[in-house]
Amino acid sequence: MNRAKPDTTLYLSLMYLAKIKPNIFATEGVIEALCSLLRRDASINFKAKGNSLVSVLACNLLMAAYEEDENWPEIFVKVYIEDSLGERIWVDSPHCKTFVDNIQTAFNTKMPPKSMLLHGEVGRSGGDLSAGSSPHPSMTEEEDSQSELLIAEEKMSPEQEGQLMPRYDDLAESVEEYVLDMLRDQLNRRQPMDNVSRNLLRLLTATCGYKEVRQMAVQRLEMWLQNPKLTKPAQDLLMSVCMNCNTHSSEDMEVISNLIKIRLKPKVLLNHYMLCVRELLNAHRDNLGTTIKFVIFNELSNARNPNNMQILYTVLQHSSEQAPKYLAMVFQDLLTTKDDYLRASRALLREIIKQTKHEINFQAFCLGLMQERKEAQYTEMEFKERFVIHITDLLAVSMMLGITAQVKEAGIAWDKGEKKNLEVLRSFQNQIAAIQRDAVWWLHTVVPSISKLAPKDYVHCLHKVLFTEQPETYYKWDNWPPESDRNFFLRLCSEVPILEDTLMRILVIGLSRDLPLGPADAMELADHLVKRAAAVQADDVEVLRVERIQLIDAVLNLCTYHHPENIQLPPGYQPPNLAISTLYWKAWPLLLVVAAFNPENIGLAAWEEYPSLKMLMEMVMTNNYSYPQCTLTDEETRTEMINRELQISQREKQEILAFEGHLAAASTKQTITESSSLLLSQLTSLDPQGPPRRPPPHVLEQVKSLNQSLRLGHLLCRSRHPDFLLNIIQRQASSQSMPWLADLVQSSEGSLDVLPVQCLCEFLLHDAADESTSGEEEEEGESKEQRAKKRQRQQKQRQLLGRLQDLLLGPKADEQTTCEVLDYFLRRLSSSQVASRVLAMKGLSLVLSEGGLRDGEEKDHPMEEDSGDSELLQGYQWLLRDLPRLPLFDSVRATTALALQQAIHMETDPQTISAYLVYLSQHAPVEEQGQHNDLALDVARLIVERSTIMSHLFSKLSYCAESDAVLVALLSIFSRYIKRMRQSKEGEEVYSWSESQDQVFLRWTSGETATMHILVVHAMVILLTLGPPQAGDGDFYTLLDIWFPEKKPLPTAFLVDTSEEALLLPDWLKLRMIRSEVPRLVDAALQDLEPQQLLLFVQSFGIPVSSMSKLLQYLDQAVSHDPQTLEQNIMDKNYMAHLVEVQHERGATGGQTFHSLLTASLPARRDSAETAKSKSSPENSQGQSRIRALSQVRVLGPEDDLAGIFLQLFPLNPDPRWQNSNLRPLALALQQALGQELARIRQGNVQVTGITARLLQAVAALMNSPHSGALVMAMHRNHFISCPLMRQLYQYQRCMPQDTAFSSLFFKVLMQMLQWLDNPAVEDGPLRAQLKAFAVQYSSRHRIIRGGFLHLTEALTFRHDPDLISSTVRAIIATLKSGEKCNVEPELISKVLQGLIETHSPYLEELLTVLFSATVESTARFPAMKPIAVVSSLLLQDKEETPVKKELDSCSTEAAWLGPSSGLLNDWLEMLDPEVISSCPDLQQKLLFSWNKAGSQVPSFHPYLLALLTHQSSWTTLHQCIRLLLCRNREQRFDPTASLDFLWACIHIPRIWQGRDQRTPQKRREEFVLHLKSSELISLVELILAEAETRYQNTEEASCTLIQSRLPLLLSCSHGDLESIKKVTEYLTNCIQQWGSSSVGKCCQDLLLQIYLQLPELLVPMPEMLLTSEGARDSSTCKLDALVHRFINLLADTSDSKSSESRVWDANMACRKLAVAHPILLLRHLPMMAALLHGRVHLNFQEFRQQNHLTFFIHVLGILELLQPQVFQNEHQAALWDCLLSFIRLLLNYRKSSRHLAAFISKFVQFIHKYITCNAQAAVSFLQKHSDPLHDLSSDNSDLAMLKSLLAGLSLPSKSGILDRGSDEEKDDEAAAGSLPLVSVSLFTPLTPAEMAPYMKRLSRGQTVEDILEVLTDIDEMSRRRPEILSFFATNLQKLMSSSEESCRNLAFSLALRSIQNNPSIAADFLPTFMYCLGSRDFEVVQTALRNLPEYTLLCQEHAAVLLHRAFLVGMYGQIDTSSQISEALKVLHMEAMI
Repeated sequence: MNRAKPDTTLYLSLMYLAKIKPNIFATEGVIEALCSLLRRDASINFKAKGNSLVSVLACNLLMAAYEEDENWPEIFVKVYIEDSLGERIWVDSPHCKTFVDNIQTAFNTKMPPKSMLLHGEVGRSGGDLSAGSSPHPSMTEEEDSQSELLIAEEKMSPEQEGQLMPRYDDLAESVEEYVLDMLRDQLNRRQPMDNVSRNLLRLLTATCGYKEVRQMAVQRLEMWLQNPKLTKPAQDLLMSVCMNCNTHSSEDMEVISNLIKIRLKPKVLLNHYMLCVRELLNAHRDNLGTTIKFVIFNELSNARNPNNMQILYTVLQHSSEQAPKYLAMVFQDLLTTKDDYLRASRALLREIIKQTKHEINFQAFCLGLMQERKEAQYTEMEFKERFVIHITDLLAVSMMLGITAQVKEAGIAWDKGEKKNLEVLRSFQNQIAAIQRDAVWWLHTVVPSISKLAPKDYVHCLHKVLFTEQPETYYKWDNWPPESDRNFFLRLCSEVPILEDTLMRILVIGLSRDLPLGPADAMELADHLVKRAAAVQADDVEVLRVERIQLIDAVLNLCTYHHPENIQLPPGYQPPNLAISTLYWKAWPLLLVVAAFNPENIGLAAWEEYPSLKMLMEMVMTNNYSYPQCTLTDEETRTEMINRELQISQREKQEILAFEGHLAAASTKQTITESSSLLLSQLTSLDPQGPPRRPPPHVLEQVKSLNQSLRLGHLLCRSRHPDFLLNIIQRQASSQSMPWLADLVQSSEGSLDVLPVQCLCEFLLHDAADESTSGEEEEEGESKEQRAKKRQRQQKQRQLLGRLQDLLLGPKADEQTTCEVLDYFLRRLSSSQVASRVLAMKGLSLVLSEGGLRDGEEKDHPMEEDSGDSELLQGYQWLLRDLPRLPLFDSVRATTALALQQAIHMETDPQTISAYLVYLSQHAPVEEQGQHNDLALDVARLIVERSTIMSHLFSKLSYCAESDAVLVALLSIFSRYIKRMRQSKEGEEVYSWSESQDQVFLRWTSGETATMHILVVHAMVILLTLGPPQAGDGDFYTLLDIWFPEKKPLPTAFLVDTSEEALLLPDWLKLRMIRSEVPRLVDAALQDLEPQQLLLFVQSFGIPVSSMSKLLQYLDQAVSHDPQTLEQNIMDKNYMAHLVEVQHERGATGGQTFHSLLTASLPARRDSAETAKSKSSPENSQGQSRIRALSQVRVLGPEDDLAGIFLQLFPLNPDPRWQNSNLRPLALALQQALGQELARIRQGNVQVTGITARLLQAVAALMNSPHSGALVMAMHRNHFISCPLMRQLYQYQRCMPQDTAFSSLFFKVLMQMLQWLDNPAVEDGPLRAQLKAFAVQYSSRHRIIRGGFLHLTEALTFRHDPDLISSTVRAIIATLKSGEKCNVEPELISKVLQGLIETHSPYLEELLTVLFSATVESTARFPAMKPIAVVSSLLLQDKEETPVKKELDSCSTEAAWLGPSSGLLNDWLEMLDPEVISSCPDLQQKLLFSWNKAGSQVPSFHPYLLALLTHQSSWTTLHQCIRLLLCRNREQRFDPTASLDFLWACIHIPRIWQGRDQRTPQKRREEFVLHLKSSELISLVELILAEAETRYQNTEEASCTLIQSRLPLLLSCSHGDLESIKKVTEYLTNCIQQWGSSSVGKCCQDLLLQIYLQLPELLVPMPEMLLTSEGARDSSTCKLDALVHRFINLLADTSDSKSSESRVWDANMACRKLAVAHPILLLRHLPMMAALLHGRVHLNFQEFRQQNHLTFFIHVLGILELLQPQVFQNEHQAALWDCLLSFIRLLLNYRKSSRHLAAFISKFVQFIHKYITCNAQAAVSFLQKHSDPLHDLSSDNSDLAMLKSLLAGLSLPSKSGILDRGSDEEKDDEAAAGSLPLVSVSLFTPLTPAEMAPYMKRLSRGQTVEDILEVLTDIDEMSRRRPEILSFFATNLQKLMSSSEESCRNLAFSLALRSIQNNPSIAADFLPTFMYCLGSRDFEVVQTALRNLPEYTLLCQEHAAVLLHRAFLVGMYGQIDTSSQISEALKVLHMEAMI
């Protein structure tokens, strides 16, 4: 093989061989040969660049051979090293990358990525496959390599990654030995160091996986890096060494040491070096510590590397968390040495921080310094104490080194008061605080374990880290910080927050006995730190955050006094808890500071549990340092506190003396007295949670100064959770003296928002109280200062008021503050002190009225505008007007109502209570049941329990408008409540069980129930007894009707807890009811009373006369019912008789029976008759006086029971004993009342009392009762009373003719009475004569109207004189207008109206108006007399009569009969019934939807009425209409057009679509409005068919167009639902089968076809009957037209690109599939196909074939074959003939090339033959027309036997004969020709199974793969010519499609697809097989199936979803990427997207 120019055939053959049989190359000889090709050929000139083609070939052949092998031969490594050190011809070639990478696995080297590599040339001919080429002459090697660097880094493909694996695991040792020997040999050669080749460096880079290589390389690296020729390879080598330094063995540590020593100057190299350092740190986690250690030790050595600091900077940047810890460990190591390294360490640390620009995590570094080390050098360290002190010093230095320039600048600015760069300063402060916390932890836990320090040193260390040590200790070692910054730095480090952990640990250290910090020192230190931190306070930093409450105990434990342990106290003696006084009184201020900064936890605990601390907190808050604190305002409490303090101090003194005595007894044996006691002055009792002790004066001073400097009081006052200030204010609320509060508000200038709103409210009240107490008279004696102070105070008050109003009314008003402000005042409204309530109201009025700040004059104006209740209660505008205007009123409604509900029980001012009640009635929230219950109960308690207030409010003497307003308010509260309770369901829990003892369950006779408190019921009854209010008595009568319904029993009540019946109305309440002026209440109270109750009530005072009369009547009834019981209950009959007489004097009636009972049983009355006579004169005189009294006739009121009075006048069973002396005045009273009303009416005053109507109703009711006969007889007897009354009733009826109800009722009563009186047994009398006269007069007036109508009917019928008609009409109108009733039959009225319409009478409208306006009495008897019924029937008659009158002139038939009256009637109909169909549904439905089949014209008003119906009807009415129209079993048939128009209009009613976007979005989903059931959908179809049938009789086209227009409605109603469409299609199919080819059947077929065209996807498979239907071609558009059009256009594409070729193929498959699945849709486009065939055959045959025209013709012919027999139908004849003509032209033009057209001609002749078979007449006609060209074709191609036989079969007449005949003869001729006998064409005999049997046998017997392949190949060859044979082998192909043999499987898939392409209808047969293949476990089978997926999906579209889903699942779970095949399938399916 010639290396320079290898033979193409040879290397291609080798490549192919390696591809199919790679194992051939894996023999030893071949490997040797190939490896020899990889070695350099010495014969080739060294300088010439060789061609790498041979080497690349060899590499890839070896790779192919050994791809699967895990153990490769060593020779590969040898040739690799040889080429690496030599030319690098193939080592650097990208074509050999996989092979080379596999060899390099031997070295375990982690190679740097290409982005990091900087090597130069890629190799002499790497990647260059052109023979003998060389790089561009103008580019140097360096530039060439740089340009290659720009190439983007290539990622390995998954395939390459799979090929890469370790290949030398077994030979690792020998390979390593060989490589190391080679490299040592290369490096140890005697040659100048700068003469080392680049290639050696590259080889070293690749073999850095060996640690020996790293060692060899690192020693020479510095020199190589400085050699300009080797720089880039050396940089790569440096990177490789660093990346592979991953063992942290001693060799690697040596490598790191050498790396650190490398010195580099150029910036480029230095940058690369730092990049390598980063990689070194990544290589192994321990490299970080080693590197830092070596760098620091190098820095401290004599041979210092100038790059050390830069390395450190890089390291710190790389590992910002870990590096500082390792750095700290190195510093620890330095400080453990014998030599004192502190000064050096400080300097080094400062240098590091400086060089690294402060970018070090100081906290991590310091924590690192403080970590405990367990290594030997630490445990055995000599100078442990020195080590701790030095570490402490380093910590202090580190903290100060944290002061950067920015921190310094921010600190200086802060000192000047500027807030600049604060984040930096705060960050620094928090950093110092954190380090100090860690340092204290270290001193507490770690240091004691290192060494036991001397106490002095320990305390020194503690103070030093906390910066509380002497300044010189910080800079004495090296005078750093410099003098200029010294103090500033120390201050910056000391003025920092203190963390909770720091403080707690200091306290714990102080408490620990093992650590050398005493409690006193710890307390001192803690106190200092807390105050120092508190002084730093600012809003943006937490300086003293403490969470743990245990801090309080820790501080207090420091104070505890512990007696010497060696002293034994007496047994049983318990020493007192004592504290060292100095520490104790230091502890409280310290805790006070902490509490002020942590109010929510420490502060709260102090406030609640530590009274001493609470006292100090109150002192600083009130700025008053007296004891007891000023917040104790109660003098008794103060005195008690002072006395308690004296007692405690006395007891404390005794306890200390006793304790000290025991101590002395155990030690010095000395007796202790008060003078000799040492402890008395030093100790105090330790009871922190006991009563507060008096602080020493110096402590109070200290607290005062602390408060001034640290603003502790301000911090505590500012706390809202918990709110200490509010607590104080609320405690002091009762007292008036809170001067400190005024000072607090005064001092908080400009910061009122800091104080709680309650504080501001209290201050406002305080000022208001001061103003009210300090009168104006003092002003004269005031000094200027006092006035100035007063002005200042007023200004403050205004500011305060403004603030409060802003909180309530301002734009920033929020819910919480509004609630707080109002709650503060409202709570005081229910105070028990009057002054407090008055103040609260004053405060509220100030805050709520917006004019609160203005002068009085200005305030008056807005009040005038208001009206109503607020006008009445002028002083309560704040409540009734201003409070509801609050912006956030809703949030305070509930609390306000609650406060006022409480206040009404405490308030004593009636006017205030009035205002509260009015407010509650208007604004109390009653949304929730509980709130409503509480409101009702509270108000009820006021009404029932506070009777004094109630009697004052509703006093009859002082009645005013305010009382009226309050009564209205109370009534509205209870009426709302009772309505709600009656609506609540029976099962609802209205009250909780605990409240149920006073609840009653109420049940009304109407069925309603309610549960409520008994007090509420009583309250409502009490309100009713007050009578109706003057303004708005609606609620009153509502309540009255609920509780005391007329003529119905009262509701019954049951106790909720025991279910017993409860007494609803106790006696006290009944008495109140009897005293009321409301008759219904009185009657209710008197029902079912016991005799003793009656007697009790009669004796009560304050009962009105009317009520007393009723009482006496009840007593009379009791006498007649049970005189004995009554008599037993009368104690003093004389008194009782006198009482009755007194009541008679008052004007009461009744009681005569009772009186007679009393007087009869009196002994004085039982004397002789004489006695009676002698006493008669006084009795008579008494009687006369009574008559005189009654002569002032009693006035009857609206509450009088007229039926009762009538019965009294005419008793049913008169008792002769009873004297009727009192009937006369009663009759007079009644007559007077009736007469007065009649007089008022005659005077024109229409406002009547209604007593006449009530009397008539009462009489009518009595007439309908069983006692009517007896009553009439009584009237007959007492005619002197009855006649005047009846006359008055008649007169009223005459005066009020418009009151038709009265007239009819009067006439009815008249008739009923006459029925009884006309009885022969009754003698004649005045009453009967009078009633008869009335009846005659009444009926004569009513006869006028009826006679007039009869007369008018006659006149109109016989067309009499128009003057006569108009005069009669005018007479009727006048009579009706006078108020007469129209009692005429509707038929008569209807006739008159029809006559007037026909004669176009001008009085029609007036008569209609009078008829409709009059209250038609007879509508009850005659429903047809309803105005709407009249109008509808008139319009309906018009509609029905219209077709009859068709013979009239050409003018509108409607005008012929209705004329202009149509519009008038329409207007009346619209006015009377806006919904058009709701009043008389049957008539109006008939009017709107009834159907006249005579094909009549639709009346013009029809659409108008339908429009009214859709636009004005309610949804309910529309629903009813829709249901009616679509009801299957409806009785009458409706007009289909009107019905369908209505349904269409329903969908488009604008009301439905209101609020939608007017611009419809492009991707809008259609919304369906009409939701119809299936039965309703069928009804809709019936309507559509009925409409179409009516039009079908006119023209078929009209019917079809109509169906098209109705189709959207049908589709909209079916919602595209498959089930609905199926139901419709089933129905239509049944109809077609039932009706056949009748007009109905035709319409059904048209509709089904239209549905199919719109929704072809839903009708799969296509209904068979559509194949025979016509009209699909001419019908409306089809949904798939655009897609089919696109397919056909693609099919006709002539471009010759590959993509277009595949598109044409896919389009052909799609069209073939369509031809099988949806032939109708494709046949619609047959004319387009025919048109596209034109204009192609003019080209020469070569062009014709090349431009794919022939393919198009073949495709079209194939599609036509699939479309038969439908394509032969007559409707497609023109397009088919056009296609056939194009085929004939093709055959004629290219007759010479018939060899190429043989297959086409064969198919064409077959198609013609099929045409003749299916439609002989049309086919023969076509062939006769084009016989000449066919003969020519036959003669030119003598071998076309098929064509000849076809022509022979036709007896074709001569050409001239055809031309000579006229057009008339043609038709006959064609018919004759069509009937000619044809010769049977037997050339196209189909194949039989017998012919295919041999192949089938061979297939089934085939044992080997080769046999089966052979058979399949034969079938393949045959099927290319005749694809139909494949159908015989479908089963065999399906089996072979899942074969494991690839060749068989592929061929089977190919044949199966060809079979489906030939006949797409069989595609579904292969679906199971295809699905099985996709799910196969054989990977290859799945791959084959996926490859064929797009094509099969196209042919099996109906199952595309299933197929693609299975493919997706295969991709998901089978680790196969199927996305490309799925997307390809989707592309093919959506071919329009590819264009």
